Amino acid sequence: MLRNKIPMKMKKIVIFWFIFTLVNFALALLSLQVRDVWSLSSLVWFPAGLLQGIFCARAPRYWPVWLITGALIALTASQWYGRPVNVSLIFSCINVMMLVVTALIWQFFYGVMRAPKRAREIISLTVLCSLSGIIERFTAKWILHLSGYPTDISVSLPIVVGSVLSYLPFTLFVISCITYEKNRVENWKIYGLWLVALFAMTALFISPPPETGKIHWQGIALLFSFSLPMLLALSGNLLVLSSFLSLCTVGIVSATIFGLGPFSSPLTNLQQNVQIAAWYSTALTLPALLYCSYLSNIINALHQRKARLLLMRAMLDQEQVNCFRLNANGHLYWHHNGSAWMRCGKAPASWSQLMAWVHQEDRHKIEQLKNSVSQIPQTLKVRIADGKGEFNLVIIALIVHVGEDAGFIEGTIREIVNIKSK
Repeated sequence: MLRNKIPMKMKKIVIFWFIFTLVNFALALLSLQVRDVWSLSSLVWFPAGLLQGIFCARAPRYWPVWLITGALIALTASQWYGRPVNVSLIFSCINVMMLVVTALIWQFFYGVMRAPKRAREIISLTVLCSLSGIIERFTAKWILHLSGYPTDISVSLPIVVGSVLSYLPFTLFVISCITYEKNRVENWKIYGLWLVALFAMTALFISPPPETGKIHWQGIALLFSFSLPMLLALSGNLLVLSSFLSLCTVGIVSATIFGLGPFSSPLTNLQQNVQIAAWYSTALTLPALLYCSYLSNIINALHQRKARLLLMRAMLDQEQVNCFRLNANGHLYWHHNGSAWMRCGKAPASWSQLMAWVHQEDRHKIEQLKNSVSQIPQTLKVRIADGKGEFNLVIIALIVHVGEDAGFIEGTIREIVNIKSK
């Protein structure tokens, strides 16, 4: 059995490596379509997102094969576009080195095989990648300057941060793929919404650029496009959202490069158009990712609480428990069959009728409990008639509603079995 699992695992790794190589090379060729003249660097570098995701999710012992593959792909793509060999080596080596440093810092704080599911973790990864990108660009410029290339050694923060944040969806997508839980229950409706949203974005960015000086439907569609990732974020599924954002980022930049979409303006040069497209992708990406992580934590917490409540309900069904709601007029609404009141008789319809069942010595106590009720549950032991001339000792708990049902009091009465009082 073990012998069969090892070849199967190796086959999956080889297939994943082959797909990674093809996608990485295609993204490298796309990224090199537009370069900054004064720094010799690409305005966007999507392959860094794939490598960063692998380095952040996998243990360092798995890095060498991906590191070598990524560096060779960067060198090959750079030579394809006619870069000098030493320039290609400088960019590929510094890029890989900073990705490794970023991943080591991430794993130092968050560990291996850890997907950033909290908003704080996504912000930390964003800041870490941004700082890494700034250092990488500054180092590369200085090395090129010292090597005699006519480069501007100043660093434009908007360009660098926009470049780094444009590949952030790829990083989160790769991390989500590697850390995906197979036993997770999927809601297939979200994939239908994913297809509709992707179709809408494709229609927006493959259309010809708008005419100058006229209000075009693309401008209005751009405003509404921000709602699409937010709708996908409602699922709390980071894998689905990051895959959509990755495809959108590639599509937006590609459309702009080839003269399509709302960001392809004849009044500005291609570099400026791509920068605007990259920042639009960032504005589309970051709020949706933070919103998704926030909702994901809420959904997980609700699932846990639902499971606990179901367990509690299963246990309480075996005991004599009565749950009710009391409105401001003193009317009682029971959450059970009205005939199942203390094993006899009909449940009281008002607070005054309930007080008639309570032992005379305990009535003032329960009235005090009602008057002091708050958002924190309060409990009290009282005696309630059993309809047979005796009193049963019960525990009553009250809590007040807030929000839409403000003023209502929720209550529970639980009988303490085998304890009688007179």
